[in-house]
Amino acid sequence: MGHAKRKGGAKAAAGCRERKSEPEVVIAESESRFRRIADSAPALIWVSDAEGRIIFANRHYETVFGVTATEMLGDGWQRVMVPGDLPSFYAAFMTAFATHQPFRTEVRFIDKDGAIRWYRCEGAPRFDTGGTFLGYTGLNIDISEGRLAEEELRRSEAKFRTIAESMPQIVWSSLPDGRHDYFNQRWFEFTGHSEWENARDWRSIVHPQDWPKAHLAWQEALKTGEPYEYEFRLRRRDGDYQWVLARALPVYEDGNGEIVRWFGTCTDIEDQIAARQALARSQEELEQVVGERTAELQAANEKLLKEIAEREQAEEALRQAQKMEAVGQLTGGVAHDFNNLLTVISGNLEALLRRLDKDEIDFSRIKSAAENAMRGAQRAATLTERLLAFARRQPLAPKPVDPNRLVTEMVDLLRRTLGETIELKTELAEDAWPILADVNHLESAILNLAVNARDAMPEGGVLTIQTVNRSVSEPRASDLDPDMEGGDYVCICVADTGSGMSEDTLQHAFDPFFTTKEVGAGTGLGLSQVYGFLKQSEGGITLNSKVGQGTEVCLFLRRSAAMPEEAKIEPVPTAPMADAARVQTILVVEDDEDVRRYSTSLLEELGYVVISCGNGAEALSVLRAGTPVDLLFTDVGLPGGLNGRELAEAAKELRPELGVLFATAYAHDVFGDDEGMHPDAEILRKPFQNAVLAQRVSEILLRSRDASRGKAKEASTARTILVVEDEVLISILAVDLLEELGHEAETAANAEDAIRTFVEQPDRFGAIMVDLGLPDRDGKELAVELRAIAPSVPIIFATGHSVAELEAQYDHDPRVKVLGKPYDGRGLASVLNELGVGGA
Repeated sequence: MGHAKRKGGAKAAAGCRERKSEPEVVIAESESRFRRIADSAPALIWVSDAEGRIIFANRHYETVFGVTATEMLGDGWQRVMVPGDLPSFYAAFMTAFATHQPFRTEVRFIDKDGAIRWYRCEGAPRFDTGGTFLGYTGLNIDISEGRLAEEELRRSEAKFRTIAESMPQIVWSSLPDGRHDYFNQRWFEFTGHSEWENARDWRSIVHPQDWPKAHLAWQEALKTGEPYEYEFRLRRRDGDYQWVLARALPVYEDGNGEIVRWFGTCTDIEDQIAARQALARSQEELEQVVGERTAELQAANEKLLKEIAEREQAEEALRQAQKMEAVGQLTGGVAHDFNNLLTVISGNLEALLRRLDKDEIDFSRIKSAAENAMRGAQRAATLTERLLAFARRQPLAPKPVDPNRLVTEMVDLLRRTLGETIELKTELAEDAWPILADVNHLESAILNLAVNARDAMPEGGVLTIQTVNRSVSEPRASDLDPDMEGGDYVCICVADTGSGMSEDTLQHAFDPFFTTKEVGAGTGLGLSQVYGFLKQSEGGITLNSKVGQGTEVCLFLRRSAAMPEEAKIEPVPTAPMADAARVQTILVVEDDEDVRRYSTSLLEELGYVVISCGNGAEALSVLRAGTPVDLLFTDVGLPGGLNGRELAEAAKELRPELGVLFATAYAHDVFGDDEGMHPDAEILRKPFQNAVLAQRVSEILLRSRDASRGKAKEASTARTILVVEDEVLISILAVDLLEELGHEAETAANAEDAIRTFVEQPDRFGAIMVDLGLPDRDGKELAVELRAIAPSVPIIFATGHSVAELEAQYDHDPRVKVLGKPYDGRGLASVLNELGVGGA
């Protein structure tokens, strides 16, 4: 039975297989149909088993990832998912898998081109008819465009918030129904509100008297879509009210023209309202206020004038006392310093005459004596200039100098100055660096120190001049000038074995007019001028002295990066001749007959036509008569009530192109610190060399000729920029940037406003900045219309779209530039410079 049972069981099993054959065929056909449908779908379709492994992937996987669908089975799909998204995907999948629930998540995949794309993955559990869990059927849909749009929207909103938060005004936005959905931080700082809901309650902070009309105007703007603008008072966080101007513009959706948002600002106009209210007062009230205030100011002014008068009397008395003391020093001191220089001059001239009387003339020694006499005369002229202009800083002409060569070339002059009782020694560093200094001022400083040393050694002694390289670094050494900066210096030290200085003398050694010599033996200007020269040269100076042990003064001069020019014998300067191409006429005005005759003869020798006059009135008559004159060469101090400066000003009114050269030994009374002198005028200090006069005349005539040619080419480039932009905040930003760059700016919110503004006065605009997306017209179409009015006007297209496409379109037009949004001041300035539109 048991066997039968077994036999019967076998038959039953066979019969069962026969009964299932038909459903299996149906299932196979169903699966085949599912595969065909799934493979034709434009989405990623997959099926997992009950353990979560992928057992089916449609052909769209191959389209997206470039590999066969079979390679995605099992865990193969993990290779195309961004690794960082696997944990979040598994978290969502396993949570749903544990309870056999549907799941949904968003992850990133890497397609066959290497691009990252976003997909929304959704899975639904599968069960058989008996309720047994079989796995998941899933669908992955590409949502990249939506995610990119969301990211772009977030970036756009972040950009708006950045601009809004950077503005000093209150900035806000609202929905089409007027409900506010954004305030910048200025709003919360102004109102003191910390909670959003309270911030949206405008009625609670607008002044009760202003609320009805302000609210009505806002409702009307919402209804009609017209821009909103209204003045009202807002309550500050301290409880006081402040006047503001509220402005708002609608933003329309592309296509249907519906308002999607409002953007607005509140600007502080408290000062304007106060001014308006002040103007509205009655004349009687104003006169009363002004009268009271005037009385107060008059009383205060009288009191101040009295105090000033008393103070001026005291200061004048002090100045008079100081002046008399200084005059006492100068009266004898100038003679002392000039006698020193005259000793050099007369001594060398005496040697020159003595050597000329000899039968055999030593030309080298004669030349040396003549050169030393000339150097002494030049230093005398320099001393005069410094004495007369002592209150002013004199311009320096620093250049690379070999300090050893400079000292060596001064030895002969110094020996003659010091006399026979003083021995002169030099200790010059073989590797001394080149220095940067004004040669004339440095030579005068060394000569000044040598003269002081000589006076400190009346019984004779030794004067040593030393050069040494010195590097200065932090911390400062005790033997250095505390004002010196770090760096490399060459130190020129002048040391004597004289009487030395006391501590009190050392404290005042650099003070102007201070001297220990008797009246008539020194001006007291020497060391102060040396000190000023070193400070102006960015160097330093040290002074060490003890009574009975001598004095050492060290001059620190900055090391020069450039090498000095090779020493060469300077020939007598050659005076440039007049331009042979045409006759050039010079009007010489000089009251001293000898000087006038000398200047006239020199200029005539150079080939110029010269007209000479003894005073300003005569010279002005020559100019008014229409006589051709190319240059006015005039003395500053002229008789007859018209000095040189006044003559030059009158001459410039008659002949604006006329060059002017002043000759003077002392121009301080006329020019002050050279202020007020015409920019085309120059000063030639007396006494002057022949070649120097000729050179300066030639330079001024050449410069005047070049300037007259250049004036014809000059053109103004700083003009108004027309900004055509419908976004109010971007328009405000553009205007602020242009004004910072030195331009004036005028705005238009649409093409119609731009054309109306431009047609009125097209020459007023130096360039036009056009947004492409204008509400009433395309920006490129507007540019064509504006170009029809002014073909050469530069155009700047401001766009948030493809810059490369626009640049390629206008590549042929050098007067068109493209500026991508967002832009900053540097980018805007670069585009303007490329167009040749310079700022003020």
